[in-house]
Amino acid sequence: MEKAVLIVEDEEQQLNILQRLVRNVNQTADIYLARNVAEAYRTLMERTIDVFVVDIILEPEKAGDTSGFQLIDRLRKIPKYMFTPVIVVSALEDPTFYAYTELNCLGYIEKPYDPKRIAELLQKALCYTTSRNEETTINFRKSGILYPLRIKDIVYLESRNHIIYVHMVSGSCLKAPYKTCKQILKEADGDSLVQCSRSALINRNYVLIVDTVNRLITFKDNLGRVDIGITYRKKIAKEFGNS
Repeated sequence: MEKAVLIVEDEEQQLNILQRLVRNVNQTADIYLARNVAEAYRTLMERTIDVFVVDIILEPEKAGDTSGFQLIDRLRKIPKYMFTPVIVVSALEDPTFYAYTELNCLGYIEKPYDPKRIAELLQKALCYTTSRNEETTINFRKSGILYPLRIKDIVYLESRNHIIYVHMVSGSCLKAPYKTCKQILKEADGDSLVQCSRSALINRNYVLIVDTVNRLITFKDNLGRVDIGITYRKKIAKEFGNS
């Protein structure tokens, strides 16, 4: 399992520099990039991140902006990220007191970057792996009955006409009251499920073929097929190494 690193930085040039520095330390790491809090939060909910590199100032047009701290505060409230290493990137003179005492950050990098300092922090941070619970369940309630379904038993989920259709490895399909993809991903608490359209989630562990040209995903063992949404094509290509 490769380590997953999320870099949150609003400046394109700095983002590229940080990406190269991470790659120098770990060539096989899965690196995710975000330019603002919304992008970062979506990524950390959809995937399981092992190391965060977060710039404090993500909206420089706002006086006194510290939205990076706000992001760290939000992720610390998510159980699986309570102790995940966070490296703070800052042009501020001394962000360390708040970062260390309130947000339990591993360290901070001052701009301009010191490559040696970054390498030391990243090597330390990458020793940690965020827990990925393969037995996590998603609960669906139908006609007053609760159906806890293990993620590893789900091939894909799709919504139609405000009904969720859960397609199982067994070949059965559960119809349940509507839940948004966002709600399901939050409950899943892992990176097995991937959103491939506005109304569908797939379990990456059962994917056989990803055809981004025809926008179609085929599952192993004739377990079905699902369409890739137009706006999700690039994301799916990146997820499955087809970019």
